[in-house]
Amino acid sequence: MPELLDQQMREHLDAADFGGLFRRLGWDNPAQGLAVTVEDGESVLQAEAVADKRGVTVWSVVAGEIPSRSVQHRIVKEAKRHSRDQLVVFSSPTEQLWLWPEQRPSGVGHRLVDHHYRPHREKGQTSDALLQRLRDVCFTVAEEPQLTAVKVLDRVRRSFNVEKVTKRFFREFKDHHEQLADRIEGIPRPDDQRWYASVLMNRLMFVYFIQRKGFVAGDPHYLRNRLAMVQERLGGDRFYAFFRRFLLPLFHEGLGSPPAARRYDDPVIEEIIGEVPYVNGGIFEAHRLEEACDIQIPDTAFEALFDFFDQWRWHLDERPTGDATEINPDILGFIFEQYVNKKQQGAYYTKPDVTGYMAASAILPAVADRLVEAGLDDPCVLLPSSGDAYLHDAMGYGAEVPLPGGDLPPSEFPDPALDIALPGERWCDVTHRRSRYAEQKELVDSGGVADINDAITQNLDLAALMADYLYALGSADECQRAFEVLRSLTVCDPTVGSGAFLLAALDVLDPLYTAVFDRAEEIAAADAGNGEKDVCVCVCVCVCRCPVLGRGSGPSQLALLAA
Repeated sequence: MPELLDQQMREHLDAADFGGLFRRLGWDNPAQGLAVTVEDGESVLQAEAVADKRGVTVWSVVAGEIPSRSVQHRIVKEAKRHSRDQLVVFSSPTEQLWLWPEQRPSGVGHRLVDHHYRPHREKGQTSDALLQRLRDVCFTVAEEPQLTAVKVLDRVRRSFNVEKVTKRFFREFKDHHEQLADRIEGIPRPDDQRWYASVLMNRLMFVYFIQRKGFVAGDPHYLRNRLAMVQERLGGDRFYAFFRRFLLPLFHEGLGSPPAARRYDDPVIEEIIGEVPYVNGGIFEAHRLEEACDIQIPDTAFEALFDFFDQWRWHLDERPTGDATEINPDILGFIFEQYVNKKQQGAYYTKPDVTGYMAASAILPAVADRLVEAGLDDPCVLLPSSGDAYLHDAMGYGAEVPLPGGDLPPSEFPDPALDIALPGERWCDVTHRRSRYAEQKELVDSGGVADINDAITQNLDLAALMADYLYALGSADECQRAFEVLRSLTVCDPTVGSGAFLLAALDVLDPLYTAVFDRAEEIAAADAGNGEKDVCVCVCVCVCRCPVLGRGSGPSQLALLAA
């Protein structure tokens, strides 16, 4: 019974009994005594393994308060040395932070997804979001014979990843898209109505993201409030005023034009629009349907659309929190992927795994070379005796499980319960991959990968290598030089399109900046604790946008604003 399970889960959560919680959910006991320790200033934090399911391990960290992000990263890194995949729970007397290291949309590295729980919460506070995720990772006895590591990991990912929020938003988005298209008047062809509905919703979502940060007249509820102002100032019987009298001037004269070039026809509307930023891109340029058709859309259509948008939390910050209503600019690329007309327009959306691989392959070696030019060590100094830390996880999948004895022909693949094969692998693929894994591990351990070019040839995990290298910087001067290297880097995609490659570039660079900032803060805190005076860490991020990059259709500009 779901109600009984929820009550039992709450009792375990309130008591911080995570081992008992996951045993209730059908998980197994971990290896006995499995734990890692990390120093946090003068104290030592211990992460203890409390549950395991086919290589996905739950770690518990009990502390007086939730540690800093830098320490969280270090604990996740240490836990990863002992478990293939992990869920880390930080517990203090007043709150719990559940961390799921989610692979970034680009496939480059991981980001930590936060899920919060407050034990002994006050009346009216709910914990439904976390309980729902935990219900999804409950395993029954009947499932056991068919469970593999891949199936368990897929279940946990679907439960704790933030991608499910994007897909839920899109399901509802499609309904509102159709409703808006049906209410557009003045466009004769249904295909064009749907096309313009997409244009309009993309523009409005863009404004929702930037208004959340106060970038539009300093009002986080700009569009909703301006709708009310238009109806108040222009009269309650002007049922079509918001689109033609307000939105079109906001798009074309406001957001789409430099301040010096703005020419509003109506001083009342100019006053209502207020101070808005100039977005140097094609998203707010006049659309050909706006020039060819006398488009009319009733105010009530926007009231319904804003009711839908207001149900969600719009975040320019790409760091996910696991909130069930939180979305970030990734949603624009996802929607573009679903709606692009490949056959008729010859347009193809490049998916994040492809853009991520290409961006990482271009950017990370360049960063490594420039770090060396700046007088720092080659990041490959971390490789000797590193084991498989910088081999991609898939390479060593199932390598800890001994192969069955004897020579097996390809037709006699071993029992899937052995759980040593990646999806789609044949027996010969498994043996070849394991052989390649052993060779690479020996080569890396022995110092056979001397520089970044060798690391590229061996297809090592450059994102993990670069992040660990920056977290290991030894002084404030090294942090400063590394920061200057990152700040001086320029990325240009002259055919920007939807901004997919630029978003992938930010996905590559974001963890590098984070590592430098976190390490600088650690060094400053350590110096201050040692009695050194005038310790100052000044962090400044400067984002310059060239005219070429400004021609995108939305997501890349949002990413720049977020930075």
